[in-house]
Amino acid sequence: MTTNRPAPTRTPPVRSSSQRPPDRRTKPTPVNRTLIITGIVGIGVLAIAFAGALLLIVIVLNSAGRIPEGVTVGGAALGRLSLEDARRALVELGNRPLEITDGAQTTTASLQSLGIQLDIDYTLAAARASQADASLTPWYTVNLETAQQGLVTLAENAYVEATSERPGRAVDIPVVLDRLRVDINTEIADGTLDLSVIELPQLAASTVTPVNYSGPRTTHIVRSGEELGLIARLYGVDLDAIVSLNGLSDPDLIFTGQELIIPAAGVYEPTAADAPAPPTNTGRALVVSISQQRLFAYENGQLVHSHLVSTGLPETPTLLGDYAVYVKYAATDMSGPGYYLPQVPWTMYYYQGYGIHGTYWHNNFGRPMSHGCVNLPTDQAQWFFNFASVGTPVRVVA
Repeated sequence: MTTNRPAPTRTPPVRSSSQRPPDRRTKPTPVNRTLIITGIVGIGVLAIAFAGALLLIVIVLNSAGRIPEGVTVGGAALGRLSLEDARRALVELGNRPLEITDGAQTTTASLQSLGIQLDIDYTLAAARASQADASLTPWYTVNLETAQQGLVTLAENAYVEATSERPGRAVDIPVVLDRLRVDINTEIADGTLDLSVIELPQLAASTVTPVNYSGPRTTHIVRSGEELGLIARLYGVDLDAIVSLNGLSDPDLIFTGQELIIPAAGVYEPTAADAPAPPTNTGRALVVSISQQRLFAYENGQLVHSHLVSTGLPETPTLLGDYAVYVKYAATDMSGPGYYLPQVPWTMYYYQGYGIHGTYWHNNFGRPMSHGCVNLPTDQAQWFFNFASVGTPVRVVA
């Protein structure tokens, strides 16, 4: 059986609007030029800020290794120097000579000869941490034993012998040492060290001039700091006797190492009649005579030895009275009001800080020179040190 079907109808497909191809005739949207310019400017500002920050970091890092501007140390300009250059400048400062004055003349000495050293690390750290335009004092250290040795040499050059016509001068080494000990930085802050000086009184005029002397004689080798008047006193002879016997045209002109003929058999030893009475006639005893500037040793009331000493200056006198040795030291540091001495040899204390001891910083034995103690030449101090014991009586008379 045949069925009649209607012919199929062809319907064109419907295209959605989303699938419509673009209209190529449409114009593009215009670009916003203001936004572009703003962006470029912003990027530039950020770049400049970054570069500035980087430069600031570089400056800070660089300045951390430099001394602040305008800083000086002991007159040396260190401002804006690198640490390496500042260190070199401080080394140079530490090698500069020190000016030495004694009121009559001026000379120079190296810091090293006086045991003084610039502490470069400490001074450099202080300069680095300081404010701009600061003026700093160098920081020094001192070895007092070396300083003492250097001062002995300076004292020899500054020494002026006393005569019957004029007073003399001698450096007070213990006082200078104490000043260095207490505040070395203030003492030499200006590059100068002022020496403390003792005035030595004029010697009494001589009255005896020997002619054609034919008696006993001995030879004396002049030591540093000795003067003719005190040498005469050591041997118990008149100054003019030495002048005459040695044909000296000027008694002021003697020198270290010079040989002098002395019109005496040996070093003067006073007799019992010339010596003060001992404090006891039993055992050993010591007597200091201020007027004679002598120390006397007695055993069982008999005089066995004596020697010239230097007792206290008028401002610091050796106290009179009866005492006893209470402690002995082969070597000890000594200090008191305004003076200091390291490793003083053969020391015997007999009352508080008063003692009998060896002295290597002067040779003016026979006149007051000390700060109250009894000064002896080192070899003589050893003799008395071995002679006396703890408990030995000590009498000090005018």
